[in-house]
Amino acid sequence: MRKIKAVQERILRNYLSFAAQTRFGEKHSFSSIKSYGEYRKRVPVSNTSAFQSDIEQMRAGRPDVLWPGVTRKFAFSAGTTGIPKQIPLTPEREASDRLFLKRAVISYLRQYPSSLFRVLGKHLSLPGQIKEDPDRPGVTYGEISGYLASFAPEILVHFNLMSRRDAVTLDFDEKMALALDRALKSNIRVFTTLPSIGLRFFQILLNKTGKQNMGEVWPGFKLFVCGGEPLNSFRKHISKLFEGKEIHFLENYGSSEGYFAFNSSQDRNDMQLMLDNNIFYEWIPDPSENRDDLLHQETVPTWEVETGRKYAMVVTSNSGLWRYLLYDLVMFTRLDEPRIVVPGRVTNVHDRYGEAIESIHVRQVLEEAVRETGGIFSNYSLGVIMDSERDNPTHIWFIEWAEKPQDMQHFAELIDHNLIRINRSYEIRRKGGAISPPRFYDLNGNGMGSWQEKFYKIGAQTKVPRMIHDEERCRDLMKRCRRSV
Repeated sequence: MRKIKAVQERILRNYLSFAAQTRFGEKHSFSSIKSYGEYRKRVPVSNTSAFQSDIEQMRAGRPDVLWPGVTRKFAFSAGTTGIPKQIPLTPEREASDRLFLKRAVISYLRQYPSSLFRVLGKHLSLPGQIKEDPDRPGVTYGEISGYLASFAPEILVHFNLMSRRDAVTLDFDEKMALALDRALKSNIRVFTTLPSIGLRFFQILLNKTGKQNMGEVWPGFKLFVCGGEPLNSFRKHISKLFEGKEIHFLENYGSSEGYFAFNSSQDRNDMQLMLDNNIFYEWIPDPSENRDDLLHQETVPTWEVETGRKYAMVVTSNSGLWRYLLYDLVMFTRLDEPRIVVPGRVTNVHDRYGEAIESIHVRQVLEEAVRETGGIFSNYSLGVIMDSERDNPTHIWFIEWAEKPQDMQHFAELIDHNLIRINRSYEIRRKGGAISPPRFYDLNGNGMGSWQEKFYKIGAQTKVPRMIHDEERCRDLMKRCRRSV
């Protein structure tokens, strides 16, 4: 852990020195901070709303606010919480993203050097959109995946099915239509997108071509590059669509705030945390589900974390984010060369009726049930409804199956039983009759796609929500799906 401490402390010292003359640096007396302990005491943990006024000034062209110089690029995202985020993309941050991309590709090719020749061919990427700010000449904003695509080396651009301009300027519907048209006529080798978008794309291609599997559509396909949502939810389903063909996955863990980790081994489900890519990390152990309380919990540095414990991530980065809280739930699987898994969101919880079902619980009981009953699932969501004031709340499970368990009744009973076993709040309410047994619906791509189009602005980063908190939206999705149990 000594090496980890040295690398991380060096990043923090460099940032404090570099940004000492910014408005934020002067406010918090960066020039007098000599240790991580002082930094932790001097600068509070903050979230998106705390920085918005400063970021608006940066968008207006004011220099030296959170980071030295003028920033002209901003990553926008609605965020899982639905609260709009805008993150500065400084030149230093762009360099870090380029380095991350380079290291991820090199790591993959070192594992599979023969794949270099197998990925030479047509590539398809569905990144987010980048726009010019109409009120601020020279300023752009857009989804982080669009900027990452714009950073891609020229050698990769040569292989792309779409021009870089089309990939980052077309709106999502136009981009999807163009990609589908060209993909039908091409033997794609590498595909980069969200796992859920990729799954839907494959399903549409199979429907259009009438082929039995994607290996018949793209016989040369080798590598699926993805991020933005957990690959583990989709990996088996996507692999099944390529049944009989070996494909590789290159997953990254990143967001508008930065790129943090990637899977450096095809044989593992965890990811390698990038400690030397210009992000200083802190971790909140056993994070509270209450957002206000979470901001006041103590943090620990990376050299003091433990395996198997839940953490919320706090980052200091060259985007000008100082002790910035992300609401992802992170667990360490290895410490000497840190590796992590991201099982869900800290505060993505169904607790309207006191049941306190976390997203990590949903994933856990699904995996436990299919281990016993068989089946392969990918997309899934959990909602809750109350039919009338005389009825108890009922949890509604929407699951997209690549292979459905033969005994769905047993599967449903296992889900309920396992959730009772691991969640005391749910157990008390189920056994007390305060919550009815769960219902299960078969989710399909068309149903979810039309539902998302009704309630969300669809884009390259649009994700299937793991928790549906709005009862009207839950009922609308129920109408589009077939009940299984």
